[in-house]
Amino acid sequence: MLIRKFILALMLVALAMGAGVAGAQDAPKELRFGTLQGSFIDGVNAKMVEEFAKIHPDIPVKMEVLDGATLDVTLASQAAAGSLADVIFTADLYVVPFAKGGISVDMEPLAKADPSFDLSDVYENMLDLSKVEGKGLYMIPSSYDVVTMYYNKTLFQQAGAPLPTANSTWEEIISSCKMILEKTGAYCLPAGANGGTTKWWAIYVPWIVGYGGQILSADGKTVQLDSAEALAGLEAYTDMWTKDGIGQPFDFDAGGDCFMVGKCALNFTIPGPMKSVRALDPQPFEWDVEVIPSFPNGKKVTGMGTYGFSVTANAKDPQLAWDFIKGLLSPATQKAITLDYSGMPLLKSLRNDPDILALKGPPDNIEAFMNNGANGITPTYFPGNCGSLYAGQINTEINDAFDAVIVGGTSVKDAFTAANENIQACLDSSK
Repeated sequence: MLIRKFILALMLVALAMGAGVAGAQDAPKELRFGTLQGSFIDGVNAKMVEEFAKIHPDIPVKMEVLDGATLDVTLASQAAAGSLADVIFTADLYVVPFAKGGISVDMEPLAKADPSFDLSDVYENMLDLSKVEGKGLYMIPSSYDVVTMYYNKTLFQQAGAPLPTANSTWEEIISSCKMILEKTGAYCLPAGANGGTTKWWAIYVPWIVGYGGQILSADGKTVQLDSAEALAGLEAYTDMWTKDGIGQPFDFDAGGDCFMVGKCALNFTIPGPMKSVRALDPQPFEWDVEVIPSFPNGKKVTGMGTYGFSVTANAKDPQLAWDFIKGLLSPATQKAITLDYSGMPLLKSLRNDPDILALKGPPDNIEAFMNNGANGITPTYFPGNCGSLYAGQINTEINDAFDAVIVGGTSVKDAFTAANENIQACLDSSK
């Protein structure tokens, strides 16, 4: 009897210990979320946490603030140390380097295995921003961010120039801009700090494509900045500064954002900034938005790019991280982003949502952001280690070419042929 009692006692102890271990394993986990802060994203961060709490109410989210200015360096260091958060902020310019640097992982298997997630409801050209060499899903994008034309109605009206329409051509817009410059002294195209806006691929590459050119051959081996079509597009683009004088000079200090302070009649950017323009109180001028103008061949082309989030290579529980990140594309989150004037919905199912279509202006023509989506192109991917349209030697060579033309007076052919040769030499040496 004593032996039986002793054995029973041992069994009870073992069961208690097992229960203790199981309890420790089942204890609430923590999800680490590395993201940026600011008016453009705070609401999105909060909505993602809110959506996650609906399916994992017992798992706390630890937000870790990242600095956008040093994002790539910080995350590379964390990846080397194996200390990345489970989910991180990213953007289209980081998709390739973060994937190749072992920072982000391909989320496509997670997406395809999730019966509650429908990738087919997301606009295909935005998903292209999340791919590496045409494959995978390395970023869940946040908004249907297509570069669209903002215009200062007041300046157009003061100059007696016709307001832009969905059928406007670049020739007509340039003609109106000349009238605005003559009658009001205002420029049309903002240049940004050191000409940064002028040199943004999402604005200048469409001119190359609109004139029938490409930056890189389809096989990724030959740079084509020196083709007749590319040079024609670049000539027409830079003429707005060098010939027509309607582009903000690189050394002209507008005293702030040229469009926001009313010294540039146009701005070509994504939907998010509309919230900042709306916040001007009182509104210093009337404004609206319109789809991109047409090129001489009738084609409309514009750039697109957005920020988003990725599951990292160090995620403790990739499935849990996926459950957090997929909330960004929930109808509730996408609609909340839009109703806050912080972006436009990525889901096709929200295209005709009555609440979105009824949003109070400005902009009155908010549908232009969505209508413009069909005209969007993604940034060209360059193989090797020469950089991209955002950074590295490729970016530097192209920026230098724009400076040479717009500031230095060099011909488009000479400046971009030199850039072409230097980029080609780098690509050849990287093989």
